[in-house]
Amino acid sequence: MNCTLYKKISRKLLDVISAFRNYDGKARYFQTDYKLSFSDIHLIEFIGNNNNTYVSQIANENKITKGAVSQSVKKLEEKGYLYKTIDVDNKSREFIRLTDKGNIAYKDHKNYHKKIDSEVSSILKDFSIEEQRGILLFLKRIEKKWD
Repeated sequence: MNCTLYKKISRKLLDVISAFRNYDGKARYFQTDYKLSFSDIHLIEFIGNNNNTYVSQIANENKITKGAVSQSVKKLEEKGYLYKTIDVDNKSREFIRLTDKGNIAYKDHKNYHKKIDSEVSSILKDFSIEEQRGILLFLKRIEKKWD
């Protein structure tokens, strides 16, 4: 492969990242009454995927500070997406759970991901399995390099 093609691929990758950031980074309602930011909905997703989670677990697994998690939890609790309950085995710890409204946003976010999966699938169907594996390997290597 020549240098010009490498450069075209590199530029196109940056264009795709930018386009996806614009597409995915918008605040959305997720069938509720408040717009949820990218970080809000991904906190809701984490809690939905990890029942009986708590602030330090969220912070550790997402590599963010406990203070940042606490602020986000408080905001989402005030908006009615989350609630806290005392851990009966450890009274100094509070579990964070989704309310009914939080579950609605969680499920709609899952549907959003299904839509993206469908869009990607509709494009990849035109590529051979070998080409798809090459694309996946390329993306994994880029992710590892940038992680």
